[in-house]
Amino acid sequence: MAKMRIAAIGDRSFAALWMLIGAEALEASSEEEVRRALERVFRSREYSALIVPERFLDNVNEVRSELHMEEQIEPVIIFVPELGLGKRAEDLRRRISLAMGVEIRV
Repeated sequence: MAKMRIAAIGDRSFAALWMLIGAEALEASSEEEVRRALERVFRSREYSALIVPERFLDNVNEVRSELHMEEQIEPVIIFVPELGLGKRAEDLRRRISLAMGVEIRV
């Protein structure tokens, strides 16, 4: 059985926290560092899960789109919610609206 590799991308404290549970910490603070780390994880195809702060949701979607990975299920991307952002909920609402063909308002 192959070992499941998990990566966590974020600032020093975020990455260190997830490293405690066994994730590989990829420290990234700027948008450029985040993009490089995302490309590395996606292109390697060695990771089963990716943990990122919610503020990087747009970066993840952009890189996945550029690499034509929208339809792939691995790595599973886990967005950690951050106070006051709500980006993940808005992204889900938008995707469900697209799938259903009607706009959902909450």
